[in-house]
Amino acid sequence: MSDREAEKVEAEASDAAVAPEEIDQPEEADSAGQGRFARKWSKRSTSPNAGPQERDVVVADPVEELQKERARANDLYERLQRSMADLSNYRKRQEADREEMAKFASMLLVADLLPVLDNFERALTTIPQELEMFSWLQGIALIERHLRAILERQGVEVIEAKGAKFNPTLHEAIVEEESSEAEPGTVLEELQRGYTMHGRVIRPTLAKVAKAAGAASVAAEDEPAGTADSEAGALADEEGSDHGSESG
Repeated sequence: MSDREAEKVEAEASDAAVAPEEIDQPEEADSAGQGRFARKWSKRSTSPNAGPQERDVVVADPVEELQKERARANDLYERLQRSMADLSNYRKRQEADREEMAKFASMLLVADLLPVLDNFERALTTIPQELEMFSWLQGIALIERHLRAILERQGVEVIEAKGAKFNPTLHEAIVEEESSEAEPGTVLEELQRGYTMHGRVIRPTLAKVAKAAGAASVAAEDEPAGTADSEAGALADEEGSDHGSESG
C-alpha cells in the first residue's frame, strides 16, 4: 500500500468516528425534558401530599365541561328554531296581507259602478214588450250582462234577500209592513239590491220587512185604563145629546 492510500484510509476513519460527548447529549436532553414534564405535572396535582400552593390549583372536570357546552348548544339550537318559526309566520302574514290587499284593491271602483248597474236594471225592466225586438235595446241588455260578468269576475255577488230572514249585517230595513202570509222579520221585497265582494258586504240590501199583524191593537192594550174610561164616557154623552135633540 502506498503512502497516499494510507492517508486516504485514515481520513475516512477519522470522519466516521463520533465523540463520546456527542453521543451522550441526546440522552441528557431527554432526561431534562422528562424532568420538566414531571415538575409541571406535580404542580397541577391535587393529591393530599402536595404543598399548599399545589393544592389551590383546581383541575376542571372534562365531563362537566362537556355537559355545560352541550347545554349551551341545545339552548342556542332552540333559540334558532324559535327565530326561524317567527320568521316563517311573519312571511305568511305578509303574504296574506298582500293577497287581501289585492282582493279588495278595486272595492271603491266596484262600489261606484253598482249604481250604474242599478240604472241598467231599471231601464230594462221598464221597456215595453212591443219594443223588445229592436236591436239597440238588445245591445243595452248585452252591455248590462257584460258589466255584470266583469263584476262577478272581481268577486261581486248578489245578496239574495227576498223571502229570507232579516239579517242586520246583510239587510237594511226601510219599511215594515203587516203580513199574514210571512213570518215577522221576513224580507217581503227588495227595494235596492245588495252586493258582497269576496264575502264582505259592500252594499246592504234595502228591504221591506214583515211585522206581526195586530201590532197596533197590542199598542192600544198598553194604554192606561183611565184613558179608555174617559173615551167611553164621552161617547155616552154624545149619544145622550143626540137622543135629546131627536125627541125635541
